[in-house]
Amino acid sequence: MTPADHIRLIADEKNPFMHRLLWELLWDGELRLGELLSLDVRDVDPELGTAFVEYPKEGLPKAVRLSPNAKLMVRLAIDHRTSGPLFVSESGQPLSREAVVEQARRAGVSIHDFRLGGQQERLRTPSA
Repeated sequence: MTPADHIRLIADEKNPFMHRLLWELLWDGELRLGELLSLDVRDVDPELGTAFVEYPKEGLPKAVRLSPNAKLMVRLAIDHRTSGPLFVSESGQPLSREAVVEQARRAGVSIHDFRLGGQQERLRTPSA
């Protein structure tokens, strides 16, 4: 996935907002799909721009930085909620792995393309 593909998919309002947020966080690349789906509203601080994963797949608990766009999107996603899953459907149910895989497929990509594309882009772009 190219950066242009990523931007186009995140901006496409035909894709549900929560899926676009998930895609943005996958592109940021520091969290795996399962780690993202396990996030609670209490695990994310959009003001500080961090997400805290208590039980990552590998290693000790970790805090990761959110990109400026992800911070804005997280703020919108949380709204006035104080607890509960960060990623919920329009009906308020937690998003399942199957639902996010299917939504990505409907958008014409694999859910794993977001994380891989973001990682490849960071390798091409030296950090400042």
